[in-house]
Amino acid sequence: MSTLAANTPMIYLKETAMKNIAAALAALLLVSCLSACKAGAGPTPSSSSGSLPADEPLKLETLRLELTRREGLSADTLMYAVQALPQALKTALANHGVEAGTVEVTVGASPAATAQALEEGGVDLAILPGKAFVEAGGSAVPLLTAQEHGNLPDSSDPADWKSGETGRSNTTSGGRRYLILAGPSDYGRQLANRAASDTALTWDELDRAAWFLTPDEAGMTDLWLADHYEGNTLSDLSGVSVSVLPSGSGHDLVAALAAGDADVAVIPADIRLDLTSFWQEELTRPGGIFDETAVIGVTEKYYDAILAARPEDPILNEEAFRSALAAAMEELSRVQGDVTGALGGVFSAPVSGGDLNGMRRLVTLGG
Repeated sequence: MSTLAANTPMIYLKETAMKNIAAALAALLLVSCLSACKAGAGPTPSSSSGSLPADEPLKLETLRLELTRREGLSADTLMYAVQALPQALKTALANHGVEAGTVEVTVGASPAATAQALEEGGVDLAILPGKAFVEAGGSAVPLLTAQEHGNLPDSSDPADWKSGETGRSNTTSGGRRYLILAGPSDYGRQLANRAASDTALTWDELDRAAWFLTPDEAGMTDLWLADHYEGNTLSDLSGVSVSVLPSGSGHDLVAALAAGDADVAVIPADIRLDLTSFWQEELTRPGGIFDETAVIGVTEKYYDAILAARPEDPILNEEAFRSALAAAMEELSRVQGDVTGALGGVFSAPVSGGDLNGMRRLVTLGG
């Protein structure tokens, strides 16, 4: 109101006209106060109030997405994403039934700061490292995670992996399991035979094995051991070697199995599909990798990153928005693929709070 008064020229009016203006100004002041009080009661709503007919688009006044800095991500890549994403995401969402008046993209000072902003409604959506999301707790709603190569079977039961060669799923899957493999060494075959007979391996049997893994596999392996062996973890085993090579390819892990340097290795599931030729041609093994290795354990899923929404939003927390956002992210990866790296993947695989229970237990375990 002070701005309006400052910019309004002085006009001499008759007494009646002045009374009418005074009444109008009083009414406007009342409306402004009511609006201010409503805004101060909580975060600015990203979505319009009320339910919409099924054939109408979801409408958002403003959609605020916050990213977090990831290790190895250049400042130029991040800045490009901040500049390119608002219009690209707005367009992709519109193509899938979500009309956003404005899309804003920011970068958080830290994962913890972004998680707090999401919880408090300072941002509407955030992409967070999976571990940071579960460590933050709170009521933010996980919507999507980066898609992974789906594996068949999609199971944490080793018995489901005993039928021989696995395969890739045609459906989008999120999260990554790790397989605990017994190799072709003499002791590895003993463990494999015991597991194949549906006899539970004892802690002493695992303790006698030579283990090999990378740091990336350690957390979920710790959780698997703790769940099955009274809280024991890798640190309680006698013979654990950790690879100095980056995780991902699995070549050094299966090479250690093939050479008999390790009885047990932990690999991403199921990277054996990519190493069938490597196993026989380069490692010169007499049998196939699926014949000479056996799954003796399967971890729960680990989620590298989570796209989550602020809590208690009547539109952002609903399945219709989750589906539209997943489709928009898929579209972004096709038409604006250069921002996918900054996001941390193609966030199109649905994830729920229950899917993260394993990672919550891992945090409790200290992993």
